[in-house]
Amino acid sequence: MLDKEIIAKNISELRKKRGLTLKEVGDKVGVAASTIQRYERAKIVDVKKPVLDSIAHALGASPRDIYEDGPELISNAIPADMSQMMRIPVVGRVAAGLACHAEENIEDYAYCSKDIIISGETYVYLRVVGDSMSPRLMEGDLVLVRCQNMVDSGDYAVVLIDNEDGVVKKLYFGKNYIELISENPYYPPRRFEDSEMERIRIYGKVIESRRRF
Repeated sequence: MLDKEIIAKNISELRKKRGLTLKEVGDKVGVAASTIQRYERAKIVDVKKPVLDSIAHALGASPRDIYEDGPELISNAIPADMSQMMRIPVVGRVAAGLACHAEENIEDYAYCSKDIIISGETYVYLRVVGDSMSPRLMEGDLVLVRCQNMVDSGDYAVVLIDNEDGVVKKLYFGKNYIELISENPYYPPRRFEDSEMERIRIYGKVIESRRRF
């Protein structure tokens, strides 16, 4: 159980040691200054660990320095520069009828570099489930998806089949067919021909993947 009082004291002390304002920390984390203030006053009802991790990162500290009593700031630590990073929601599933940013489907947030983001487009991170795309993509990996309903042949994309949850596949388009390819040879290609092509809905193009160890 996270102790809100300890967290509040640690964030406040670390921020002041760094000479940062509430707004400066909030900008680095991607939240309002008032949110940081509520954390410092132990007024947050639902303490979110991903936000605490981001606050620690912005303050040049480790998460343990936030959670545990008596933080020790590394003498030569430099607060993270988040100005070139974009905060992207992480979804555990892509389901028919859910928008890219459906609140009930967001389980976390992650950051990616702004240089791969196209202004005006919508992005999510999707957590990979299953082994059909291994070894290229493993269960638990995050894939950055640009929400769009068209991709080129040979692209990796998130697709929905018969309005079921979205899956990551490599797509090939023929004159009268769409073929979904898995990286794992255990899973054979799936071809949808003619009217069957209507069973496929493209949710977005996979831009990059990341893996935690």
